[in-house]
Amino acid sequence: MKYLLSILFCFFFFCSVQSQTVAFAFKDYLTLPRSRNIHNISGLEYIPQRQEWQLAGDRGQYFLFRNIHQLMDWACQPDSSFQTGLDLEAVRYDAASDTYFFAVENNNESFVGYRKHAMPQTGESFERLPLPHSLPVKKNKGVEALALTTNYLWVAPEAGSTEEARVDNSLIHFYRYKKTNGSVVFDSEFSYEIDRKVCPSEALGGISEIIAIPGDETRLLVLERCYENATKTVTAKLYEAQIDETNKRLVKQKEKPAFNFNNRNSFQPDNVEAMTWAEDLDGKKILVVMSDDNTGKNQWTQIILLELQSN
Repeated sequence: MKYLLSILFCFFFFCSVQSQTVAFAFKDYLTLPRSRNIHNISGLEYIPQRQEWQLAGDRGQYFLFRNIHQLMDWACQPDSSFQTGLDLEAVRYDAASDTYFFAVENNNESFVGYRKHAMPQTGESFERLPLPHSLPVKKNKGVEALALTTNYLWVAPEAGSTEEARVDNSLIHFYRYKKTNGSVVFDSEFSYEIDRKVCPSEALGGISEIIAIPGDETRLLVLERCYENATKTVTAKLYEAQIDETNKRLVKQKEKPAFNFNNRNSFQPDNVEAMTWAEDLDGKKILVVMSDDNTGKNQWTQIILLELQSN
């Protein structure tokens, strides 16, 4: 893909394929040199009304880009940046209520915060959502993933609650909040089967991001990723999960991932953690995925473009 003109949500297109399985094709990618501008990216959101890309860092930095027209533009300096004072893992913007939702994870706690009109800068106040269960932050496993639909906010713990985060347990729960009266209220929990032991050195595995399919309240896309220390490699798969309201579960298309990041010629995924939707010059839907380089010597900031396939 040569150009990213804008981020436009095509509701009618997605509504027409709700009953079909989602799949992506590898389109293009860019690995930023370490000397470039953005590091530690864990959250990515685009606000089409302002044509503004917002990148959240897990060391407190927040970047804004307003002139992304082609892949190489990501190598340019951001238009602005500021410090939030928060270890951010995800960010989502709800245009209907002009509200920013964000996930925070550090060594002491993990929570979901929200603030109207703007992301908080260091020292500014914000509200928190009550989570139904404690999270195993001592294992570096808190909340890393948020998704917004027309009616709901979804929250996905990286490896489940404190009670669920065990190697011998593959069933965890996502938390759903209903958007109402300009706020969000806890609605329900949905079970999800996570892949454990994919990477021996990170036996719990992890959900690094989720995203809604625009105009579709029946499905989510779930990014599972783990890091193998022995080989210094990342294993990552993107799954479609159907929402079963009756049984309060997310039915994962386990045998047929929407996209497998591995086993591709000349490409090895890094620490992929952030996703948002885009559209190319030809009107094709693109999922933009970014990696967190952890400011490490052996890790990189990647921008990966996945093209939604027609069924």
